[in-house]
Amino acid sequence: MFDLKLQEIVSFLFGSDMGEVSLGIHYPPIDVYENPDTLCIEMEIPGMNPEEIDISILGKMLRISGVKKERLGNKGVRYLRMERSFGRFVRELEIPERFDLEKVDARSSDGVLIIKIPRVDSGTEIVRRVIVK
Repeated sequence: MFDLKLQEIVSFLFGSDMGEVSLGIHYPPIDVYENPDTLCIEMEIPGMNPEEIDISILGKMLRISGVKKERLGNKGVRYLRMERSFGRFVRELEIPERFDLEKVDARSSDGVLIIKIPRVDSGTEIVRRVIVK
C-alpha cells in the first residue's frame, strides 16, 4: 500500500518520465492465494486481449505489465462520469522458493488473468544446509 502511494506521489511530482502516466496510474486489482498444490494469482483485466499482457520472470520476481487502452480514445467524446482506469501498469511479485517458476501457466478468462505456479516437488528439499569449513 505504501509503495503504491509513493509511486503516485513520485509520478505526480516528476511526471511521466518516471515511467508512469501522471495521475493516470493504473493498478489492476489482484488476488494472490495458495492451495496445497499451487500458487494462484488473479488479476482483473477487462477489455484486454491476452497478447496485450506481458508476463516475465527475473530470478524469483514475476512481473506482469501492459497497457489498458481507453476504448473511445480521442473520438470527440466528453465524459460525464469516468470511473474505469486506463493506462500503463506494472505489477511485480516476489515468488517464494517453494513454487516452481519453470512451470508457470497463464490464461485469460472472462476479463480475469489467472496465473498458476505449481509447488516444487515434495521430494525436493527446499531448505539446504551449508557446512561451515
